[in-house]
Amino acid sequence: MLRRIKAEQLQVGMFVARLGGPWHARAFTRSKFLLTSEDQVSQLRSSGVQEVWIDILKGRNAPTPQAALSPWETPEPEPEPAPVAATSLEAEFGYARELIQSGKSVIGSMFTDVRMGRALEVDGALLLVDSASKSLSRHSQALIALARLKARDDYSYMHAFAMCALMVAVGRTMELPPEEVRDLGLAGLVHDIGKLTLPEAVLHKPASRRPGEDEEIRRHPSTGYRILNEARVNANIVLDVCVHHHERVDGRGYPFGLMGRELSVHAKIAAICDTYDSLTSSRPGHQEWSPARAMEYMAVRVDTLFDRHVFKAFTRTVGIYPLGTVLRLRSNRLAVVCAQHESEPLRPRVMAFYSVPDSSPLTPQVIDLRHSSDTVVAFEDPADWGYTDEQLLAIYAGQGQPGAAGATAMATPGA
Repeated sequence: MLRRIKAEQLQVGMFVARLGGPWHARAFTRSKFLLTSEDQVSQLRSSGVQEVWIDILKGRNAPTPQAALSPWETPEPEPEPAPVAATSLEAEFGYARELIQSGKSVIGSMFTDVRMGRALEVDGALLLVDSASKSLSRHSQALIALARLKARDDYSYMHAFAMCALMVAVGRTMELPPEEVRDLGLAGLVHDIGKLTLPEAVLHKPASRRPGEDEEIRRHPSTGYRILNEARVNANIVLDVCVHHHERVDGRGYPFGLMGRELSVHAKIAAICDTYDSLTSSRPGHQEWSPARAMEYMAVRVDTLFDRHVFKAFTRTVGIYPLGTVLRLRSNRLAVVCAQHESEPLRPRVMAFYSVPDSSPLTPQVIDLRHSSDTVVAFEDPADWGYTDEQLLAIYAGQGQPGAAGATAMATPGA
């Protein structure tokens, strides 16, 4: 697994996989080698090189500084991109639908190339990442909410797309440099590419797998790393995420059982986004959970499975009550979250749509819980009340901005 480091971080025992800059052909006879002496380290540092790619699977890793509050920061951050005009939730849903449709075509073509043994091309994928980033700039929640709605038969494509959107959004929340955010998006699209080599019967098996089949699944990060290497996808972040997105901070992940500081912030972002999207999706052997239930499940596993700092950023990104979450209010009504307030995450704007005592739908009513005596009592699973995520989307899609007027047509439960 390649990791880009600064020349001053070089240590004996590291395996140099690539040298930055045109000087290396003159300075060294080999482009890949193990550092076995301090003389080699000094020669590299004095050559004028500023950064080196090391392979941490073949040699020593560079420790993450304990005191660093933001290990992803660079001394000279890229200039901020020009601001993108905000849109309403309803309008962005329209753009997002078109983006997801075209994105499925791009991802499908890329996956087909891998299955057929053809050369992997990522130019179209990078354009898709840029489009997703622009959508998130216009509205921070629309694309994420829509990407969560996926059918079982297109899970692989939509999981890749949802991962792209989530990882770009978290990267932006953490204020990572733009080029890192772009690489995170591409990493989201191809993180599971190793699974494409698995038999369909194993990959989509709804029941418990046999031990040998579990081993096949656990090899997909390393297989994906090989596929990306053969395709000359040399982006450090993309390779890192592909091989490490199933690692956990307590060392109980796979394939290498790495712990805490051995994992990059990018791999930690991927682990959280992958778990969240998997939990909130319907797939073989798993019925989708509500966003709030998934967040609750993950929150109690912070510091064991997930990094605390990254999980806080993830929570700021999707919200404690993500868009589309169904809440039970103290007034004994069900309401769906249609907007969030960063300053008061426990008091979102919601749309009440169902009376629990009467067991009947209500005319949708927007309530801003910051300015209401009503409060949240619990979160609910919409399926328990006969609603699908798509029906909830029809209820709240037109009410994403303050002052949005007009009642949304009410869907019939269970229709």
